[in-house]
Amino acid sequence: MTKTLDARLRAVEDRLSPSTEPLTILRTVVNIDGSQAEIQTLRDKKGNEWQRQSGETEQSLIDRASLDCVHNQWGVALLFAA
Repeated sequence: MTKTLDARLRAVEDRLSPSTEPLTILRTVVNIDGSQAEIQTLRDKKGNEWQRQSGETEQSLIDRASLDCVHNQWGVALLFAA
């Protein structure tokens, strides 16, 4: 019985372990009509800021900031569109 319980607990703990890939949450403002302006600047809670460079796509800015930002101990970071 104990071996079965240990195996089940290990399986649950494995599922609860943080993933190996970091997660970046992006918070943007959406207008009441569902539209939103393209992102030009991203900020994190620590005051770091990423500006969209000339010719850079919005997705490239998001990708760059996601790679540069600091993720917490669970592998999560929060970026704010400014």
